[in-house]
Amino acid sequence: MLGSYEWVMYVLLGILLCSSVGFFIKWQKSKQKLSRFIDLTIEGIILSQNNKVVDVNIQALKTFGVDSKEVLIGKPLLELVAPCSHPLAAHQLLQSSVEPYECMLLKGDGSTFPALIRGTNITLKDKMRVSAVVDLSELKKAQYTLEMLNQTLEMQVQQEIEKNRQQEMMLFQQSRHAQMGEMISMIAHQWRQPLNVLCLMSQNIVFKYKMNSLDDAMVTAFKEDSMRLISQMSKTIDDFRDFFKPDKTKKLFDVKKQLLHVTKMLKPIYDTQHIELILKVDNDLKLESFPNEFNHCIINLLNNAKDVLMHIPYENEKYILIEAFKNEANKIVIVIEDNGGGIEESILPRLFEPYFSTKEEDIGTGLGLYMTKMIIEEHMQGRICASNVQGGARFEIIL
Repeated sequence: MLGSYEWVMYVLLGILLCSSVGFFIKWQKSKQKLSRFIDLTIEGIILSQNNKVVDVNIQALKTFGVDSKEVLIGKPLLELVAPCSHPLAAHQLLQSSVEPYECMLLKGDGSTFPALIRGTNITLKDKMRVSAVVDLSELKKAQYTLEMLNQTLEMQVQQEIEKNRQQEMMLFQQSRHAQMGEMISMIAHQWRQPLNVLCLMSQNIVFKYKMNSLDDAMVTAFKEDSMRLISQMSKTIDDFRDFFKPDKTKKLFDVKKQLLHVTKMLKPIYDTQHIELILKVDNDLKLESFPNEFNHCIINLLNNAKDVLMHIPYENEKYILIEAFKNEANKIVIVIEDNGGGIEESILPRLFEPYFSTKEEDIGTGLGLYMTKMIIEEHMQGRICASNVQGGARFEIIL
């Protein structure tokens, strides 16, 4: 009559091989061959009865770090489990079949190691339990190494992000400084005419006084005209200050109104260069974004066109066309086009690179178009492109 051990071996062989009944019968009388076959498995196999070990395979010996089966056979199962995992293991042993779970086991030298265990009860002649054990030590080491690598990589990524952010801020500040220089130049130009008028009015009032022809009406007129001019100059400063103030939150603004405001500010300077600003802007173009940053981008593009047109003789027609409309995709398109002769084809691919400029070193910083592209793409989630058209260059912004 077959003992419990042989029955377990037969069932285990059937589980591992998933083969036919004929194959199972072929091996039933060969305990030595059966044990040799079980020893080929990559999992440690423990057979237990009444929660005591009755047999193990070779892989189980390697897993627990012992030399012979006798070291493990006869031991209670919980003696193979680290104390910290006793409650878990005891609970799982009460179950007839369990899904794989992790716990800490004890090697022969008393050291602990993480393992993945799956067990099931079988009942043939006697009730027994088959447990499969996989040592997770190498896997845990690999996971720890990977986690450390990920943390290091994440730290490096954060450092690079911060480095890029600092570089971006530096470029932004440099661009701001260049724009501040332009702003001062614009204010100086806007002030020149009212200062000249004030100077003439002052000379006139002094002349009238010396000629004894100064009366109350003249003094009142001088006062009113002076205050009007001073107020105009003060408003100019406020306009430029607000114009270059960075936006902190998005606002819903009218595109046509912003473009009119920009051209109004720039027109006096462009008039001195005989450059005509032509606006063809549709009504009711609303955009939720950063209006001042939008203004900066438009000014950068207009000033680039102006710098090119300045080198064209006065007798030639010089203009900058500004268009705004909605395309078929319901996106707002702003087009800035000039008749300055266009851009060299070899330069077009590098046009938006930082520090790249075709102007003289003391004039161009190489940051205007780069910052324009960065603002449009990163802050306003749009895109910008440049191309040549007949007689000039064309910049197109899609928002």
